[in-house]
Amino acid sequence: MKKPFDLTGSVGKISIYNMRGFDEPIVRRKGGPTKKMVKNRASFETTRRNNSEFGGRAHIASLVMQILRPMKYVGDYNLAGPLTSLFIPIQVLDTVSEHGERNIELTKNPGLLTGFNLNRRTPFTNIITNPISYTLSKEKLSATVTIPELIPGANFFPQEQFTWYKFISILGVVEDVFYGARGYKTKAGYPLTPGYRVIEQTGWFNITPKSQAVTLTCSFNASPAEVIGSTEINNYSCLLAIGIAYGSMERGEVEMVKYVGGGKVLAME
Repeated sequence: MKKPFDLTGSVGKISIYNMRGFDEPIVRRKGGPTKKMVKNRASFETTRRNNSEFGGRAHIASLVMQILRPMKYVGDYNLAGPLTSLFIPIQVLDTVSEHGERNIELTKNPGLLTGFNLNRRTPFTNIITNPISYTLSKEKLSATVTIPELIPGANFFPQEQFTWYKFISILGVVEDVFYGARGYKTKAGYPLTPGYRVIEQTGWFNITPKSQAVTLTCSFNASPAEVIGSTEINNYSCLLAIGIAYGSMERGEVEMVKYVGGGKVLAME
């Protein structure tokens, strides 16, 4: 819905609502088949299979989003849809299971998530143009991220209205998702917990003509079996993310400004 119109809610057979990442309200038409029709009619068999597989992709996407949750306020749009779509080519790699029951084994091609951006307006690579050095070990569950020395206007392009910034690095474990009697689940069989990620961040820096290089180290200090809770599970990938947040001075302290900054999945293994 284009301006100057500015309303949300239901009007007749349409719904109007706001969505983060869009400047104007979104308009959609109500209607379509009922849940009972989709669940029971033979004509919706393909729809049921598609819905089942979508549920599997949504499940593993939720695991990734929970790992990235500490960077929630760095992003500027809803990640759920685009992230869920990224798992389609991974799901079709399962050529053994039937349609509707295909597994999502990220371990078969974890690189598909590398470079996934948390921002549309200000991608991380537009803020810091130099490559970010890193190490990542799936076996040791450890990683390092090194941000080079930054020179505004040369390799560092922060938003002009902010004078404070900090870096956040996350190392997380993402398990593959398999179809079973109770739908899609991980082999461990329980929901992801905060113990599946390690967060490191710098203090707040003031933007200066030149800043020194910074290294962040993330390590679980535990074996994969201890982190996942089983010695028999090898179906996991490691996700390494990097983000930059901006801050403003409020009442003598720097506070993070929400929904500005930049972040991305730096590497997967």
